Amino acid sequence: MAVAVAVLVYADRPNTRHGVARSLRGAPGIGRIECVANGDELVSRYVRSPADVVLVAVRPGEPSGPAAAATLLSIAPGASVIMFGSSGTVAAATSALVPGVGGFLRKHDGLYPELAIAAVSHDIAPPAAEHPHLSERELQILWGMAHGKRNMQIGTDLALSEDSVKTHCKRIFRKLGVHDRAEAVAAGFRAGFLS
Repeated sequence: MAVAVAVLVYADRPNTRHGVARSLRGAPGIGRIECVANGDELVSRYVRSPADVVLVAVRPGEPSGPAAAATLLSIAPGASVIMFGSSGTVAAATSALVPGVGGFLRKHDGLYPELAIAAVSHDIAPPAAEHPHLSERELQILWGMAHGKRNMQIGTDLALSEDSVKTHCKRIFRKLGVHDRAEAVAAGFRAGFLS
């Protein structure tokens, strides 16, 4: 019997935290979902009832998300924390990451369940290959994944067939030592490919 993933969502905006919770509710593998609105609540809720993965919202010019993640990780260094934000925060993803954060993904409803499941399986750990080499085409495809694009969309952007994109995806997964798109994106950020 599969273990249900407990997810803790931090976002200071109610629409964001409730939107994430809605997208996770009912997804395969997702169990308990809790939402918090500030850093103090994040820490106290996690200490009282640790979650398998913590999703932390980041907004441009707002230090509250990274500060909350840093505080949580100083108290619970083993917490699986992943930051997410709108397309405007992707450019600032590197500066938003704090030591111990597993990665950063652009806000895209379809990625949340995959991301939570990847985190609880410890798939956001550094890739097995210490210095993987990705070709320019593989990097383009990985970037498309990070932006929440499906294989058909990536193929259209790069003038490739969907089957070609799938083949490249398999190579990327093998090189990064991962099993799916969410893991590949997290590993891509860790390896500096998506900074």
